[in-house]
Order: sequence, then C-alpha cells, then structure tokens
Amino acid sequence: MRFDEVAIEAAGITIANKSMGVGAATGLLGFIASVNWLGVIGAFVAIVGLAVNVYFQVRRDRRESVESNERIAALRDRCEL
Repeated sequence: MRFDEVAIEAAGITIANKSMGVGAATGLLGFIASVNWLGVIGAFVAIVGLAVNVYFQVRRDRRESVESNERIAALRDRCEL
C-alpha cells in the first residue's frame, strides 16, 4: 500500500473519530436543552461518524492481516534456508 493511501486512511479515521465525538456531544446537549432538531442532527452526525470509523477500521484490519501473513511467510522462507 502506498504512503498516500495510508495517510488518507489515517486522516479519515481521525476525522471520523472527532466527528463522532462532536456529534454525540451536540446530540446530548441538544436533548438536554430540549432543542429536538439539534439533538437529532447531533445523533445523526455521531452515527455517520461511527459508520465511517468502522469502514476505515475494517480496511485497516484487512491490510494489516495481509501484511502479517506476508511477514510470516517471509520468516518461514528464511528459516527453511
């Protein structure tokens, strides 16, 4: 995987985490203040942030699994020599 792809994924994860937190805080504040539309929008932003976060985490997990399997195969090849 190229460096720019890793950087984009890292930025996506960071933005998703922060938007999820801001959305949750906004939703909570909106419901406490009895501003229903603000609470609904905050909850929606938090849910979208969670979905984006899950998407990027699954991609990272798949990438790291492939890298780990390749690293293990390379170590086995070195041990056989």
